Amino acid sequence: MGDLVMDDAFLATVEGDLGQMKDRLYEPLDAIKRADPSAVGEPDLIEKVEHFKNRWDHSIDQMCEATGKAQEQLQKIREAFAKVDADLAAALGGK
Repeated sequence: MGDLVMDDAFLATVEGDLGQMKDRLYEPLDAIKRADPSAVGEPDLIEKVEHFKNRWDHSIDQMCEATGKAQEQLQKIREAFAKVDADLAAALGGK
């Protein structure tokens, strides 16, 4: 059997990336919201652009909620591993 190894620096990077997802996802949506859908001209197309914008907004909300939860869970995992590592070191007579 192999050893259990946790790369905290890597997990911290992933956690940070998850924290930035909201900004990364909302940036294009904000651009879409600023755009004037009437510029496409055709009434049916205007309606479809509005529908897309609203669906995209809802989808991004859901993705941000999921990434926020993943970030929280990853933080808990990192904290638990750090505690286990410290407890093991103390039990073995370390720091």
